[in-house]
Amino acid sequence: MMSLLARVVVVLVSVVWAAVTVQGSAAHASLARGDTADSDPDATWGWEQVFFDGFDGPPGAQSEQWHTMPGHGPAAQNGVGQLDVGPLAQIRSTAGWTLPVGTQVRVTASLVMPDTGSGYAAFWVQHPDGADPREIDVIESYGPLKPAGAQVGSHICYDDTPETAANACAATGRGPELWPVTQAFPPGAEPWSVYWEYAADFAIGGEGVLFSARDGQGGTTYEVASTPDARRVPGNSVPFHLRLSNKAVLPEHVVAGGSRPSMLVDWVSVTVKYP
Repeated sequence: MMSLLARVVVVLVSVVWAAVTVQGSAAHASLARGDTADSDPDATWGWEQVFFDGFDGPPGAQSEQWHTMPGHGPAAQNGVGQLDVGPLAQIRSTAGWTLPVGTQVRVTASLVMPDTGSGYAAFWVQHPDGADPREIDVIESYGPLKPAGAQVGSHICYDDTPETAANACAATGRGPELWPVTQAFPPGAEPWSVYWEYAADFAIGGEGVLFSARDGQGGTTYEVASTPDARRVPGNSVPFHLRLSNKAVLPEHVVAGGSRPSMLVDWVSVTVKYP
């Protein structure tokens, strides 16, 4: 026959086990989409990947997830898991995304910039509305031979052409916002020396963009927040796309030097968190 003490122990263990089971089930069942419990250490909770390209195709092959823009050159995979975006190349993601207002978006690429002074390479987000153009330059670089170096920024106007006055966009209150970031990188580890993970975070229909660069091990070298302005963030009227480009500068702005004119891209990712 079970002693009184043994019965008490059994009852207490049963009560504690039931409480843990009920509380654990209730806690997980009550989590709304995108929320995270205080005890959950996973910072990726609620995020979904909607695009990824690791450029693992054979040498010389173009990725099926991108297409070459008219009037520009293609970009080819090099056979060792990188996309070689050479001079005059410009490609756009075939996929585009129209997302509900309030959706959080993180666009990221791991890449190394050219070290020459004859072009400027960029990874950017395009919101291709002719009447309301919006562009987020996740990272762009003029290389180590130019004072501009590397920068992030956004554009909402494109009427600075030979047929219009210089700075016409700025005159209408729609000038670009540009932030130099070269100074944030350690000596010998600048954007044209090593790979960094460049990201832009924004919410569809929001009013700000957070630019950042990380070393792949969680270390952040900079975070830059744009000036709040809803015109600088993609809406949901048209799909936004990704662009990789390596444009030539005007002949009078070419600076000789450098040995690698290509931008090498390790991978590109788009993750979202729905409201």
